[in-house]
Amino acid sequence: MTYISDTSQDLVLTDRDPVQELREFSRGYDERDWNQSPYGEGYAAPFDIPLIPRSEWRERIEDMEKTESRLSDLCEREGLTVLNQGRTNFCWANGPVHCVEILRLSQGQPKVRLSPASVAAPIKNYRNVGGWGEESLEYIVKHGIVPQELWPQDAISRQYQTDRAQKERGKYQVDEWWDLQPRNFDQLMTCLLLRIPASVAYNWWRHLVMAVDPVALDGGYGIRIRNSWGTRWGRNGTAVFREGYGRNRANPDEALAPRVVTG
Repeated sequence: MTYISDTSQDLVLTDRDPVQELREFSRGYDERDWNQSPYGEGYAAPFDIPLIPRSEWRERIEDMEKTESRLSDLCEREGLTVLNQGRTNFCWANGPVHCVEILRLSQGQPKVRLSPASVAAPIKNYRNVGGWGEESLEYIVKHGIVPQELWPQDAISRQYQTDRAQKERGKYQVDEWWDLQPRNFDQLMTCLLLRIPASVAYNWWRHLVMAVDPVALDGGYGIRIRNSWGTRWGRNGTAVFREGYGRNRANPDEALAPRVVTG
């Protein structure tokens, strides 16, 4: 399983990587119920800005790499490692919460590690079950996220729902999100080229992760993802999905991009 051990360079997942092996490690994403949660009608507005044309992608990416202005560069400078969902089924909260952590940094706010379990556990009445990204988004918009110093990132327990935790939640909310069209790679790349992170979910993988950077590859493009399986997976918890990988498996079935956070 080379995709969980290569730490020397970007790990680019290709058609040679067995899908079944990835699925065996996946945990927690339920396919979004589009009847219950229609596209662009929930707590995220539909993506509504012009696409950055593909003719500009490579030059923009090269400039981001040269100036070390990618979101992954920011994470490295600030020491913001990937999250670890542990034995929880809460990938669907880890992705959006990690987006908030990174967007805070990009907006000049101090680093604060936030707890995905403080979002997912109350939603699911403290049961260790799956969900989808828009569910966690709704909760973050309404209630916010508790810092890990008050609620461990993978703790499923009511004991952490204290008065102090409730008060702190309100400091870490989201004001504006985009709901990207399902399986629209160009919308996702536009967000990443503008340094806007996105939570991305894949029905084939039964998993939700976070997209952080646009990547230029030989003969094409990809997206760098930050997983929620700790730093031992991929390259310090990251990998690259090439566009077209395994019949377009790089195109997410649900994608949400935060634009403005509070706190």
